[in-house]
Amino acid sequence: MLILFRSVGTTCLLFFVVYLPSFAIAGALRLRSDLVVPVVMVASCGVACALIGLIILRGWLTATDFGLRWPSLRYLTYALILAGPLSAITAWVLSHVSECGPLCGLNLTPMLVYLYFAIGAPIQEEVIFRGLLQSTLARNVGSSSKWVSASSMTASFAIAALFGLIHLTVGSLTALAALVLGVLTGELKRRSGSLLPAIVAHSMFNLGGLVWVFY
Repeated sequence: MLILFRSVGTTCLLFFVVYLPSFAIAGALRLRSDLVVPVVMVASCGVACALIGLIILRGWLTATDFGLRWPSLRYLTYALILAGPLSAITAWVLSHVSECGPLCGLNLTPMLVYLYFAIGAPIQEEVIFRGLLQSTLARNVGSSSKWVSASSMTASFAIAALFGLIHLTVGSLTALAALVLGVLTGELKRRSGSLLPAIVAHSMFNLGGLVWVFY
């Protein structure tokens, strides 16, 4: 049980270390809302990449553990096949409720919306959640022989839950959609051993919602 609490604590610490400096920078610069998005994306992804690099240099985990490898083609196919319909269903449901979604309050051109949310966000969030957080949590939980057989799956679902939780600020249905997406991308990363299928699925998921909004 001590291993479990320590693992959760480490995950929460990494999450705040990644995101707090990013929002602090954006706040200190008093950026417009349309500039906060790219600054937070770049800064948080940069911090996460630096932490991943440090952990690899220390020998605690390898690049492969973080999903920095080319996946089997079948997992990229799974990402495309599963994310497309899921995105369409989610976009349809959200279009029939009062939640304004993650674009609420942002004054962005369609080109910037696609750039940020169909390319930038999938890379940034998958590097942070499925790369840094899921990989370190799996290793920490698996450090106890009692948990080693289930550590990867435990980490996958736990990080999916965290991913859904942080989207509660947008709305409960958006958070539920994020949870479902988190489960899908977490399992793609766990089963393929690569971040790329998770990034592709995340991009497809966001792209479907954006197409629904604009067209």
